[in-house]
Amino acid sequence: MALAAAAAFLVVLGYGFVRGGIDGLNDASAVAARGRSVDGVVVAKEKVAGPQGSRFKRIEVRFTTGDGRSYQFWEGGDADVGDTIRVHYELGRPETASTGSVTSNRVGYGMLVLLGLALVILMPLLVVRLVREGLRDIRRAARKRSAAG
Repeated sequence: MALAAAAAFLVVLGYGFVRGGIDGLNDASAVAARGRSVDGVVVAKEKVAGPQGSRFKRIEVRFTTGDGRSYQFWEGGDADVGDTIRVHYELGRPETASTGSVTSNRVGYGMLVLLGLALVILMPLLVVRLVREGLRDIRRAARKRSAAG
């Protein structure tokens, strides 16, 4: 029962990875088609606790769109406060801002989709295989008992 619950959780997680990856790929494609690139400035830097005691660095970047509006966002990175950094975003959607290139974003989101698909496809197959092996072991044990008895 616990195995089925864990597998179901991983399938749902995989589905979330696929959806997030597809959304990211769509955003990256939109930036490539209708994107703008501007200079931004790193305004803050911090180390954030990650899983199992790990730590990673992230930066807060401020940039100004062509219409003069200023926006800020956090992203993983290692630049220093005050550094100028290139920001890419989709025209009219500054919330898509990223310091990563379109190509690197596509690669990252593509990997997320592949990981999600692997979880969605492989987890049910693993459960089916484990159930079949369990049933086979039960049948073997029953045959041994009937042959011995």
